[in-house]
Amino acid sequence: MLDCSGMSKRRYKQNCALARTIDVIGERWTLLLVRDLLVSPHRFNELLESLKGIGTNLLASRLQDLESADLIERRESGGGGVRVYALTERGRALEPAILALIRWGLTRGPENRVGDHHRDDWDLLALKALYQPNRAGDLSVVVQFDAPGFAGWARIEDQRMSIGVGTARDAEIVIDGSVADLFLGPSSPAELLTRGTASSLHRFTSAFALRP
Repeated sequence: MLDCSGMSKRRYKQNCALARTIDVIGERWTLLLVRDLLVSPHRFNELLESLKGIGTNLLASRLQDLESADLIERRESGGGGVRVYALTERGRALEPAILALIRWGLTRGPENRVGDHHRDDWDLLALKALYQPNRAGDLSVVVQFDAPGFAGWARIEDQRMSIGVGTARDAEIVIDGSVADLFLGPSSPAELLTRGTASSLHRFTSAFALRP
């Protein structure tokens, strides 16, 4: 059961699993916080930069609510006392629902609007939403994306896909560009290769249904 007793917001007060869930994650910005943390743990200032317009006090309030609900926790990262926010096991269990909403938005949601804020790491999660294990077969590969101001990776192994930011030193394929450059850019995918073969890259891109 979801316990909302420690949360500083109004509740629907309905004995319904959906209503109880929305009590926890239905506030503005909350699902976008979960989205960012599904990609990787973040520091407070990194979340503030990603969620442009949220405001310091509101972000602090949302994080406190999610901690109270045992969806996120604070951890030390890399030594030096650096603290980051990360999803708990309970929070990460939201991933299938988030991926389903992303798939819906890619095919049935509103169109892109010129000037909207965008980050390359969000495209990693969109890529995971479009992943089709039946298309991957026995594919095992790590792909690195290197774009100006962004580095991230995608791994397919045992028909499971994982993503992250930073550099994957075991990457067999390295792309000189972002996820969007690879799948939607004007260049052919092979032209973006700085490591790996065109055939391996084709197997990777074939594992995704761009129109689910």
